[in-house]
Amino acid sequence: MAGRRLLSDDLWARHLEPPTDEREIARHYTPAGDDLDLIATKRTDANRLGFALLLLYMRCPGRVLEAGEAPPGPVLAYIARQLGVPASAFADYAARDATRRAHLAELMRAGGYATFSRALAGEMIGFLATPAQTIVRPGQLAGILVEELRRRRVLLPSALVLEAVIRGARSRAERLAHAVLTAALGPDALTRLDGLLGARPKGKLTWLSWLRNAPQSPAPANVVKLIERVGHVRTLGIDRSCASSLPTAVFERLAEEAERVTAQHLAQLNPARRHAVLAAAAITL
Repeated sequence: MAGRRLLSDDLWARHLEPPTDEREIARHYTPAGDDLDLIATKRTDANRLGFALLLLYMRCPGRVLEAGEAPPGPVLAYIARQLGVPASAFADYAARDATRRAHLAELMRAGGYATFSRALAGEMIGFLATPAQTIVRPGQLAGILVEELRRRRVLLPSALVLEAVIRGARSRAERLAHAVLTAALGPDALTRLDGLLGARPKGKLTWLSWLRNAPQSPAPANVVKLIERVGHVRTLGIDRSCASSLPTAVFERLAEEAERVTAQHLAQLNPARRHAVLAAAAITL
């Protein structure tokens, strides 16, 4: 079963489709002098217009103008006016895919463009993992990813491929955060953390719930209860300083999860995440 989409088609269109605003069209689709010299090497109106569209699409939005794809009317009309050719000439160009593919190969060589690959996907997951530690919104991560691929002159793949990279980066960022909190913990310490989810000998509360429900009143009788709780947390053997190795927002998310999620649900998490969340809880407590 396919995973839930991170961004809607409309949001992806902001990154993968050409602009239709008049000022943005003028900004991105006005050929420079060198562009015009290259375009002028093509003999017919159809080839000049199609070649120009391929060239400008590779810059913005940063992808290939696909076979059978019709550019938006305002974009087509604007580029045709820049070249002094009729916009209707594009229909002739679109009918000859072999010409389009030959032009694409020429432009990729001339512009130093590359196609997206499996090796590059792994590299971009690593690149995006750092901002993914502190940025929660997938739309922001999508913008960072798209801009970096454009900067590297890598032609943008489909939205589904880009979403796979974002998912991979978020997963790696999560694993890194978990490792920071738990890498130094041995088997005994991890067992003690899991023990927080077990029931106390007295009463119905788990150890974690008991710690969470520390008395807030400064009454003398409560001081003894607080000392008891502090003593139990210290037996866990968690080094509080490891939290400083994480961005504050990352640690706070893990600690908030420990506060919000039930012990039953925490017990069902994968071990790496469960131990990290419990370690964050212990440090906070």
